[in-house]
Amino acid sequence: MVDAVELHITYPDAESAQAAAAALVDARLIACGQVSAVTSVYRWNDEIEREPEWLLTGKTLASALPVVADKVRETHPYDVPQITALPIVWGAQDYLDWITDNVDA
Repeated sequence: MVDAVELHITYPDAESAQAAAAALVDARLIACGQVSAVTSVYRWNDEIEREPEWLLTGKTLASALPVVADKVRETHPYDVPQITALPIVWGAQDYLDWITDNVDA
């Protein structure tokens, strides 16, 4: 099994999420990125916030995550961006191979 992970990063608008996806794919830090609309409910400065956001879900390798995080922080508009990853505990071997072949880590 490879060290494939699903990366999650939220953005304030579709344009910045799509630009980040394109930049990360171009840099071979993620194999692909999917951008979808979400509503986030969270506490910030002791207030409950409810905001529309755009979630970038990327398929990558755990070994690429430190470089991904550095690259994201270079342009991300948030003071504290969500940059999280979950392990892919199972996947079709050809898909996992594709991720490995398309990420330089």
